[in-house]
Amino acid sequence: MKKPENKKLSMGTMICYGIGALGEGIGYNVFFSFFIFFMTTIAGISPAIAGTVSTVAVLWDAVTDPMIGAWSDRTKNKHGRRRPFIRWGSLLFGVSIALLFINVNLPLGIKTVYYIMINMFYWVAMTSCVIPHTALGSELTSDFNTRTKLRSVAVIFLNTGTLIATSAPLLIVSFFAGMFGSDAKGWAATGIIFGCLVALVYNICYFATNGLEPRNHNLENTNNEQSKGWAGEFYRNAIAAFKNKDLGRLLAITFFFNVVVTLGTGMLVYVMTYIYEYDEAKSSLFYLVSGIVVIIAVIPVGYLANKLGKKAVMIGGPLMWALGFLAVGLLPQSDMLLFVIYPICYFGNAAYWTMIYAMSYDVAIVEQLKTGEHPDGLYTSLIGLFMKFGNALGTFALGIGLEVIGFDSALAVQPESVLTGIRYFFALGPAIALVIAAIPAVKYTMTKKKYELYSKALENKEAGLPYDESLIES
Repeated sequence: MKKPENKKLSMGTMICYGIGALGEGIGYNVFFSFFIFFMTTIAGISPAIAGTVSTVAVLWDAVTDPMIGAWSDRTKNKHGRRRPFIRWGSLLFGVSIALLFINVNLPLGIKTVYYIMINMFYWVAMTSCVIPHTALGSELTSDFNTRTKLRSVAVIFLNTGTLIATSAPLLIVSFFAGMFGSDAKGWAATGIIFGCLVALVYNICYFATNGLEPRNHNLENTNNEQSKGWAGEFYRNAIAAFKNKDLGRLLAITFFFNVVVTLGTGMLVYVMTYIYEYDEAKSSLFYLVSGIVVIIAVIPVGYLANKLGKKAVMIGGPLMWALGFLAVGLLPQSDMLLFVIYPICYFGNAAYWTMIYAMSYDVAIVEQLKTGEHPDGLYTSLIGLFMKFGNALGTFALGIGLEVIGFDSALAVQPESVLTGIRYFFALGPAIALVIAAIPAVKYTMTKKKYELYSKALENKEAGLPYDESLIES
């Protein structure tokens, strides 16, 4: 496959691409911030079962992630390798979000099975558009710094989606609950609104990127070998990917960071509701403030990545976010902590999301030099795979942790022992996982200088010129 052009991209092109991440931010965060809260307070499912429901679904979906990534790598669709997935996958993604927040009137056992099935549907639908959209970014340019800028624009949209998905739901639920006279109907209406919004923004991306995706090179393969031995080739490609040491480090970072995404953000609503006793308006104000801060943070993250390197930002980001959890959980209760200190430390969240896919684009050049393949979909899906593993562990820990500390959703006011447990669980669990996440970042080696060596070697190899073959063995 011809390498993506080593070119700068216009801001218009970056926006056309990046707007799709708005749907990811909305769909991802409305689920992780509120789904377990919905199940425990509206659907009447115990915390341990609620955590298990999501864990089972996430682990099942993790199996499909690499398959969808490899499928988009190999598809012969004349409209491109990625955009068709974005269009149709987003429609399924929107429907799944709407179904998540419907409190079905079924016996507890059947209701639990229902939410497991809807969870599984949600994750597969999300994967089918998020992974191809992310992989599309690597095909627009191979320039080391431009990829950071492209991902920065995408993360601004991602974080805008996060802001919408975290600051608006409780207000929307309250509005529709008052209109329909039921909290359950308020959540159902909220799910439908966000499902429609996700499908809408991804389809805007689909139409706005018309003509930007490179021609599908798979159409040029007339020997039909791609259809032969698909499972075996997928297995070989996956094994080769795991031999890429820097990819392995990114996967480890992703796993531990995403334990925090589900555990930390899932616990946050309990901290605000039961520790700080915020109402819907004040909780939504907090989400709005932190969302605005993390959007703004993308700008210095991109600047620091170009000045200090992506590696340095990926090391510092998790450690900074860890300080935020420790401060809120261990220091005396104060609005200053939640509205100022924690949002500033949330800079670390922006750092991860800005860097992780840009770095996965970079390390994919190793496999391209070795085999001539350009496995961006596979690499992106493996990041997604380990993201889901981390999500699963974080969700499971959230449900079990709430059960262990004695949380009872039937009580409007929790016992002091439970409040203490919530504080320490919120502080220490995420902080420990984030410190562990920073360790493999220290060992990451794909610097700009090393990437340029690989890029030059690849150019020479494709031109039939001598190149540094020792890079293949490194």
